[in-house]
Amino acid sequence: DNPNSEQAEMETFVLRRTLKTLEAVQGAGTTLVSVYVPGTLSQLALMSSKIQNEMGVASNIKSTQTRQRVREALNSILHHLKSLKRIDPKGLALFCGVDTAQDGKRVMKAIVPPKALSSPLYWCDSEFQLKALHDMVNTDENESIGFAVVSGEGTYFAALSASGTIEALKTTSVRLPKKHSKGGQSAPRFQRQRI
Repeated sequence: DNPNSEQAEMETFVLRRTLKTLEAVQGAGTTLVSVYVPGTLSQLALMSSKIQNEMGVASNIKSTQTRQRVREALNSILHHLKSLKRIDPKGLALFCGVDTAQDGKRVMKAIVPPKALSSPLYWCDSEFQLKALHDMVNTDENESIGFAVVSGEGTYFAALSASGTIEALKTTSVRLPKKHSKGGQSAPRFQRQRI
């Protein structure tokens, strides 16, 4: 038994339970905020800036209760992001809002995903945006899609795994003769050489 494997299984189990808890959270309107930050300090700074801008945009929400809940969620997320001195290379997922099914209980959850996040996300809705984390937990590492890229210079064969990594399988290059601008009586000779 591999201790790293057991630890990974335990982390997956805990993440599944956490996701189930977050799925049960219900928000009124678009008061639940989901934020995904890829694992670089520059992405962290960009997301902090985005959240700061969204706090200004949130002041335009007509419903007083919705505006207050969105601003509180954004403020909590921004405070958490600004308190970070470093970020895990896999990134960070943050979920914040008020659960209307639990008598207005405030929810704030920070999750380090099991695999690296490839792109940032900011989302406000009546439920948390959990698809990316579900995909990470529920994917089979052996699943992959093959693809080929063909151009005038060659071909590239690769496989895209469920985790999002690209594995180059084979690359070939082709040397095609250039088109010739000579014409007239030499045209048939150039055509024979090309074939």
